[in-house]
Amino acid sequence: MKTTENPPPLDVLVVGGGFSGAMVAVHLLRRCENLCVGILDRGTHLGRGLAYSSPRRFHLLNVPAAKMSALPDEPEHFLRWAQRNYGASVQARSFLPRTLYGDYVSSLFAETVQDRSQNRVFWVQDEGLSIREEAARVVVERKTGLDLVAHVVVLAIGNFPPADPQMAGLSASSSLYRPLAWGEHPLDDIPAGGSVLLIGSGLTSIDLVMALKSKCFEGTIHVLSRKGLLPRRHKPSSPWPLYWHENSPRTTRELLRLIRVQIEEAATRGVNWRSVIDCLRPVTQQIWQSLPREEKRRFLRHLRSHWEVHRHRLAPEIADVLSDMKAEGQVHFHAGRVIRYRERGSIATVSYRDRYTRRKKSVKVNRVINCTGSETDCRRIDDSLISSLFAQGLARPDPLFLGLDTDGHGALLGYDGRPSTSLFTLGPARKGSLWETTAVPEIRFQAAQLGEHLSHVLQARVPARDALEKAV
Repeated sequence: MKTTENPPPLDVLVVGGGFSGAMVAVHLLRRCENLCVGILDRGTHLGRGLAYSSPRRFHLLNVPAAKMSALPDEPEHFLRWAQRNYGASVQARSFLPRTLYGDYVSSLFAETVQDRSQNRVFWVQDEGLSIREEAARVVVERKTGLDLVAHVVVLAIGNFPPADPQMAGLSASSSLYRPLAWGEHPLDDIPAGGSVLLIGSGLTSIDLVMALKSKCFEGTIHVLSRKGLLPRRHKPSSPWPLYWHENSPRTTRELLRLIRVQIEEAATRGVNWRSVIDCLRPVTQQIWQSLPREEKRRFLRHLRSHWEVHRHRLAPEIADVLSDMKAEGQVHFHAGRVIRYRERGSIATVSYRDRYTRRKKSVKVNRVINCTGSETDCRRIDDSLISSLFAQGLARPDPLFLGLDTDGHGALLGYDGRPSTSLFTLGPARKGSLWETTAVPEIRFQAAQLGEHLSHVLQARVPARDALEKAV
């Protein structure tokens, strides 16, 4: 693979070099010969992205090793790799460091490039600013001012940053507030015996709690979210038969009742609720797609956070540490809606309306960090690349504003509803149509399917590619 500022015209340009982008490239290179592929990413390590860039060994995967293969047709690929490269004692149930998984994806990508030496692969360390279509090609304008030209562009852009919480008094000049948990040094300059408020109680906030623990932070950590729900702990579970089928209910209320009945039945057999939830994973996307739009909205309003804390769980080791910190009084959890933010010197005061008492309460801390979930409404995202697509009618938000509207292959739908033949996406951007589309087990299938689809698309474009290279 070559690192270059100005590659030749490309068959495929992948925008984003995290897990999604690396695996799309892997599947394309495995399926096609004499392919010219570019990856546009401003990072320093391909295959890591934000998810697997943490250098901290205590930031663990929240899925056991046996279920983290990057290759759908080789389910034990990661487990075997980890046993060779991390330790022979790694077991199927082990929860391994995320940085190790980043090493794994990077090595898989590098091996694929080396084994398919007839292909040309270019890494462009830059940022895309806009996309436009010109005749039979797509042009991506870069931050450096240079353009990249390709027949097909794949947006592997991952999650967007979270929106700031809506609370009066918060402004760009608020010096004690950090808008992004994974921004530059959010935990720096906090007094060792001070206090921190994490807004949001999902996996990101737990990561920050563990990071503070690793820094020997002796102060107080407050965690505030609207419902006060925490991710549940992983526990061993027995298989449970799939109980959803095409004739199952199509309403949120009836589906919830169905799951509760199954959980009650499982309990009578000594099987915990995790098995009842896990057996739905292969059909979760089908369930989502079977629901009428209004029922999807009802799910988002009432059950989304409940589903996510049961579906996306904590590694047992992390859950143990969190439980100890809570018992020792170092971590305090609050439920309510933020109202107001104000600063005075080194103290930030955040007021909120308690979920249960409806009374106004407040916490005083030295640092406030936004750990809420990623923004999904593309209309609110400050991203020039996405804005350029909307401005030209090349893409549109999905009807639920959970991402971009796509067809079954991941092709972007324009404002006229027609699927593009040259613009595709995968991962979180497809949340509106697939719902479960942010974790490795789902993205690896999308990457494989998109790689296969694009290999057929590109086979019909070889003559056009050769003509383009001669013209440039």
